[in-house]
Amino acid sequence: MQSDVAVTTTGIQMQMLVRCLLVAIAFVGAFGAANLMLGLVTLANIELMMIATLACLVLWSRFDGPLALLKNLFILHPVLLFSMLFFTGGISGIGFIWSFGIPFIACMVAGTRAGLLWSLLYAALIAGGNLFFSDYDWLKLLYIGLAYVPFTLIALFTARSMERVALLKDGLLDDTTRQLKHEKHVLSESRGSHRALLDALPHAIAVHRDGRWIYCNPAAARLLGAEGPEAVIGTSIFDCVHRDDHKLMNERIRHMSETGRPAPMEDMRILRCNGDEFAARLQSCPIVIEGDPAFLVTAEDASERKQQDKAHHELKAQLEHAQRLESLGVLAGGIAHDFNNLLAAIMGNAELALDSVDGKSPVAVHIENIVVTCDHAAELCKQMLAYAGKGSYELEVLDINEMVRSMGRLIRASVGDNIVLKIKLDPRLPGVEGDPAQIQQLILNFIVNSADAIGAQTGEIKLSSGTRYMQRELLDKLYHGVELPEGEYVVVEVRDNGCGMDHAMKAKIFDPFFTTKETGSGLGLSAVLGIVQGHHGAIQLFSTPGKGTAFRVYLPSTDQSVKEQMVTTMEVEAWRGGGTVLLVDDDLRVRSVAASFVKKLDFEVLTADDGRDGVAMFKKHHDKLAVVLLDMTMPVMGGAEAMIAMREIDRSVPIVLVSGYSEVEAGKLITGDRPDGFLQKPFKAKALKSLLYEVVHGA
Repeated sequence: MQSDVAVTTTGIQMQMLVRCLLVAIAFVGAFGAANLMLGLVTLANIELMMIATLACLVLWSRFDGPLALLKNLFILHPVLLFSMLFFTGGISGIGFIWSFGIPFIACMVAGTRAGLLWSLLYAALIAGGNLFFSDYDWLKLLYIGLAYVPFTLIALFTARSMERVALLKDGLLDDTTRQLKHEKHVLSESRGSHRALLDALPHAIAVHRDGRWIYCNPAAARLLGAEGPEAVIGTSIFDCVHRDDHKLMNERIRHMSETGRPAPMEDMRILRCNGDEFAARLQSCPIVIEGDPAFLVTAEDASERKQQDKAHHELKAQLEHAQRLESLGVLAGGIAHDFNNLLAAIMGNAELALDSVDGKSPVAVHIENIVVTCDHAAELCKQMLAYAGKGSYELEVLDINEMVRSMGRLIRASVGDNIVLKIKLDPRLPGVEGDPAQIQQLILNFIVNSADAIGAQTGEIKLSSGTRYMQRELLDKLYHGVELPEGEYVVVEVRDNGCGMDHAMKAKIFDPFFTTKETGSGLGLSAVLGIVQGHHGAIQLFSTPGKGTAFRVYLPSTDQSVKEQMVTTMEVEAWRGGGTVLLVDDDLRVRSVAASFVKKLDFEVLTADDGRDGVAMFKKHHDKLAVVLLDMTMPVMGGAEAMIAMREIDRSVPIVLVSGYSEVEAGKLITGDRPDGFLQKPFKAKALKSLLYEVVHGA
């Protein structure tokens, strides 16, 4: 701003000086002509040279010549004139020449009216001296006076112009000074506002230069655990960076210095003032403060974000794991269901063949081997169906405590003598709805798994029961707990102090066919997971390497009372039926085997190959039917739909559902209409006879 004022003032002074030069040329030319007419040839020649000199000065001013030098040359021209006159004949008769230049010299040098007064006084003395000491007549003196008047006016104009220039310069300087003060005040207020804004931000912001902090807002001080920004400013930036990350910090600074671009966002280990380490996400960029380069840094605590990312990845892994298990379950369930139909035909025909041959026949041994092999295959299918959550369940209200007591010998036989078995049961335990065989398999699988984890070492297994009200946030953390409602659940826990499991093993423990045993099938715990899912429950796993494992099962409680179990007697062995049995199944091989079993019990048999035909036949013969054996999964109309249609016709006829698994229909049976019995494929003649005896006598 000051330089602009200087340029403006110099321009005005240059214009005023050029004007003076032009006026001087005009007057000197006029007097040169007058002197030539008076016969003063020498003086006229000198004035001509003076005009040329002044003209050169005017031309030189157009090329932006220095103002000070131009001014000095303008002042020098009367001195040059006097010197030339002195060397050409002295000042006799031409002393008035002094009066031509003195006003210009005084005014230009002084730049004020005082210079004009001094020039007037000096001119008067010279004029008087010339008049007194020379022979000038009054005519020449009048000439001198007339000549002096315009030159005096020019000098006065010049002086006043210079004063105006000086006043203008002072005014411009004052305005500039005020503007500079105002801008300085505004800049100071702006800096204060920016500092207050940065201090108020909740994000950590700091600036460093030459390896030291020169600014730190309160949020950054809190992040570093300092008492305030003053405790951070002036310290080395490497004091708060982990030693292993010093190289990374230097690389970031070098990158910003060489490229002038921000450094990429990175996570770095930062140290608080007390030495605690935490992960921070840093953003850095080069800036300029007061003309010097510096680096702006913003930071945030990434520990919480990393925990959230970890939890997100864990949830994502659980979801992917659940989806993988679900897809495998669909595959396993489909294979097991179809395979059960084949086993039903193989096992049934083997039993029929065994009844047809003499027990001493060598063929009987081979047939018995077929039956035993079918039993093992059927057990494997049960595990696959249980894992898929599609096992067939004969639901009833169970007392878990009573079931555990009845399994005492079986549980004790499943563990070695080196293991202490402790059982703690809640006496106020409510009942649960479930399949007793499946719940028994669940508990035994946990016991066997714990015994294997302890191995030959001395160990302890604790089996306990209890109740707990499960809220939403607790259910969401369990296997298959997301879709369960809040409420009271019966809790069964099996805990051991065996070898435990690491994170990788825990992630695979429920996967089908995953096992750490040399002879294991890898379906034990997979079946447990399916059983829990099929009973609308959830499961939780706790395990630490070297400290043991705990499996905790949550089953929804019920207010229904426990049903008294029918005790099978020798009457079943001697029992023979009577009446007609309606057999509905879409598989011809299963229908043929089942029909043969039923006929051996002295029943008449009617058959249908799908649910719709079965309902039509039921409507026609229901008054003489003793039992209906109804397959669950059939084309056209499934077993559950057919059962509902038959119940609308006649509710007095007992209906037994037969299936390898129940899928969604099993869930419907829990709250809706229930069959009188449930028979799982593949089934033996003895199991069918016992079920028919129970259904007929319980009707």
